[in-house]
Amino acid sequence: MLKKKIIQLLVLIIFSFPSFAELVTTTGTHKHTGDVSRTESCKIALQKAKLKAQGQVLGEKISSEVFTNCTEIDGEYNCERKQSTLLSLNGEIIDWKYIDDPEYIDDGTIGTCKVTIEAKVLPINQNKDPTFYFKAQLDKNIYRSNEQMEIDIEVSKPMYISVFQWLPYPLKGHSQITKIFPRDNLDYPQDNKNDSYIKYKTRLKFQVEFPRLLKNKSKIDEILIFVSSEEKIPWFNEYTQVEDLKKQLLKEKILMESKNLGYILLK
Repeated sequence: MLKKKIIQLLVLIIFSFPSFAELVTTTGTHKHTGDVSRTESCKIALQKAKLKAQGQVLGEKISSEVFTNCTEIDGEYNCERKQSTLLSLNGEIIDWKYIDDPEYIDDGTIGTCKVTIEAKVLPINQNKDPTFYFKAQLDKNIYRSNEQMEIDIEVSKPMYISVFQWLPYPLKGHSQITKIFPRDNLDYPQDNKNDSYIKYKTRLKFQVEFPRLLKNKSKIDEILIFVSSEEKIPWFNEYTQVEDLKKQLLKEKILMESKNLGYILLK
């Protein structure tokens, strides 16, 4: 009898799990003037449709200012992929399918690809405690190499804060994610030196540096990922890819909250 109840419970859990995911239908459109192929245009349209699906379910919006800056630096397709990765820190597209075949129209001047998909988006466990939150703000959004960045952090209650720098571009021999707080080599306020436990508010100082290996660029976009937690988490100092950090965010079962802030770095 007990065995039968256990089996029934497992079946219920298995078949209930997909209900946590939300099914949405979105359309992505990309126009071009011959600078990309039809295949590439439809690939960008698909990425836009996925980005819309993530944003619709996860409640995240990328500001037009950030998108404009990113587009100027890396181009539309790379920006779409980066924004999709940022959104995926809060959830995952676990399945998707085309509603119809991609629509492509070329009038001889402008080519347009439109893609409509049905996507199943699964959010990660969200912070449900309205009293557990924090604010993070940069002193500006454009910096020159070797300039000092100031980060103001304010917490609603005492919590642990970790700050990661994400380099969303390929850099041979370097990890994409580096923990910059807490670290011994940063200039912290005297009462917060090398300690991630923040009781009220604090100001962090970090010297930004343009990567020497990026010789063909004069400006790049970088992102800071802030993670708060009610318990101390033994984060690694580096993660090879942003997906490696995401796996840790998904695995933890303690109360956490994360935010992302982008900035422009000039050589």
